[in-house]
Amino acid sequence: MGAHPSVARPVFDGQRWHTVVSHPGLGHAEHVVLGADGGVAGVEPFAADGVPVVAVAGRLVVVVESGPYYSRAAALVGVRDPHVHADDRPVRIGLLSGGEPCWFEAGVGEVRQVVNAYTELGRVVVDAVWAPGVLRRCTIDLRTGVVRTTSLPALDVGEVDPRFVGARHRFVFGAVGRSVVRHDLALGERAVGRLPVEPSQPVFVPRGSDEGDGWLVVLAGDRLVVLDAEEPEGRPVAEVALPFAVRASGRARWVAAPELHGEHRGR
Repeated sequence: MGAHPSVARPVFDGQRWHTVVSHPGLGHAEHVVLGADGGVAGVEPFAADGVPVVAVAGRLVVVVESGPYYSRAAALVGVRDPHVHADDRPVRIGLLSGGEPCWFEAGVGEVRQVVNAYTELGRVVVDAVWAPGVLRRCTIDLRTGVVRTTSLPALDVGEVDPRFVGARHRFVFGAVGRSVVRHDLALGERAVGRLPVEPSQPVFVPRGSDEGDGWLVVLAGDRLVVLDAEEPEGRPVAEVALPFAVRASGRARWVAAPELHGEHRGR
């Protein structure tokens, strides 16, 4: 008897959508591929114990498995939440190109979100948000199997310029506490914009052709705030008053008008 399935946030590789459906307590998960028409193009099971999060790095699907873990005993007794957060459990990064993932150990802890992943010169680079709120980079050497982990700045939730998903990126945009941040990973610099309340995940909206040239759209209480992504510490470009306050969320997505009203209708 397992818990209800958990579905990882889907990611797009330019042609198809990928997600992972985990089955807590049953020891396996499924890599699910959706075609452009929204239909299921393939399902491949693999062994897994935790709740995976996913990313796309070129032709590879990256699966990061960490806590929380499902406790059957706690579920049967019913005295507490059966999903157990364990800071000392291993984090595994799996690389999928079909069939079973190739797993790599990446330390211990809990990975909350994969911000981006990409391949470069025989390596796979994975930037992810780890509990309790820090951005970390795991670099996997595909030749030796060695994983090198470095800590980057604090971050609760983040994303990259969507045009660079699956490719090498320079900037990470996100939120930590009541602040909207822009991390320049090349220069090691950070720009911080303060808000009066805890914001939802900032969503990057492209403007020009260069990476990071765009706006950050943020839900902050009863305001929709638009910031210049190149200067999030500056005054808002625009603010829209909402009729009610929106609770902060770690998931958000920008959908352009053509996707809603154009050729993508019905997907």
